[in-house]
Amino acid sequence: MRWLTGFVLLLGLSLFGGYVFLKGYPYRLYSNWIQGSGWNSYYSISNYRSDLLSPNELDPIPPYKEDYVQLWKPFPLRNSLIPLPTRHPLFVTVPVIEFTHSSRPPQIGMSIIASNGRELSRVYTLPTSLTQDHTHGQELFKLPFVKNKILKKDQNQVWKDIFTHEIKNDSKNMDDMIHDLYILHLRSKLLPPETIKYGLLKDDKAIIELASKDKDYIVELVMTQEAGSIYSYVLKTEKRSEESRKLRSKFLESIAFQPIDSAMGRLIYTEFKQLNFARQVDQEGMLYLFSAWSQEVEGQELLKEIIFYLERGRNTGKQLKTMYKYALKKYGKTFTTRNIFSESDDPELALSRKIEMEEIANRERAKRAKIIVPEGENLTPEEKMNMYLKKAKESAPIQNKDMTIH
Repeated sequence: MRWLTGFVLLLGLSLFGGYVFLKGYPYRLYSNWIQGSGWNSYYSISNYRSDLLSPNELDPIPPYKEDYVQLWKPFPLRNSLIPLPTRHPLFVTVPVIEFTHSSRPPQIGMSIIASNGRELSRVYTLPTSLTQDHTHGQELFKLPFVKNKILKKDQNQVWKDIFTHEIKNDSKNMDDMIHDLYILHLRSKLLPPETIKYGLLKDDKAIIELASKDKDYIVELVMTQEAGSIYSYVLKTEKRSEESRKLRSKFLESIAFQPIDSAMGRLIYTEFKQLNFARQVDQEGMLYLFSAWSQEVEGQELLKEIIFYLERGRNTGKQLKTMYKYALKKYGKTFTTRNIFSESDDPELALSRKIEMEEIANRERAKRAKIIVPEGENLTPEEKMNMYLKKAKESAPIQNKDMTIH
């Protein structure tokens, strides 16, 4: 009888031990995973780092008061509506075009330069991306029980938790462990490797500070989720410049998002045409044309027009350099229309422009030299020669400086 009692006792202890083991096993897996160890076929993060566990509390945006409201106007640049200075005495605007590949739209933005020539701020937009279903990202998330727990979460709350929720290695229920592991996975996908810190402003605006090659500047990736889409832009701010910090506040408070719309581009182009010529060839005119072109970046004719008007303005060398470089990379030519050069010109751009101007001159000479003999008129060789000489005298000499081609 004793042996039976001992057997039952041993069996009971074994079952109890097995129960405790099974109950504690999920937590041990969870604890290892959030500490970056114990990866298996169900859950692993290749780019794990400890900062994925804890976001940062961001400082509130300092209030911004604009002294010259009438000198600012919101312009659409791709999918972003960005306030930019127009004819502002303190700022110069220079377009930013990041050419990636001939088959992809460029990244577009604007640099704001101080009167001393130093860059105060830079902002450029990134393509809109759709909110993805990350439940397929780990084998763990494909388990029906786990997947149902994830899908029950409100997506807006999940977005907030990515940038606010702290993952702690303490005792918690199964639902919380699943949520932590899902947030950790999302952060590993959304946060770039060069992330320094990240957090949330105003419940929907995520700010990710990135490592900057230039130690005098802070580079931030700003992201917003709206209706299943993620909109984002990059903001560059000079650390020790009060004016630059003010611009940062203005951009963070004012930049809005909207779909790319070619109809909006045509409307902005109509507004440009209503400006007088002096404003068209100024930086203000460039902002209108550049904004219109950003809504349809394959519009080659509008790109030519931007260059045409900039070449007739004053102090537009920096803006022209950006447009020339992009046009040369994209189309193999600068679309120059004026035979005016400076010693400070980029050698590659200057050479390309000179070749293009020579080609234009050759075409113009060929047109002027071509004489069509009227049909039905029989002329002797001497009469034809006299006609050619007469036509040549009547033709005005070619002037390279004002040649234009579209």
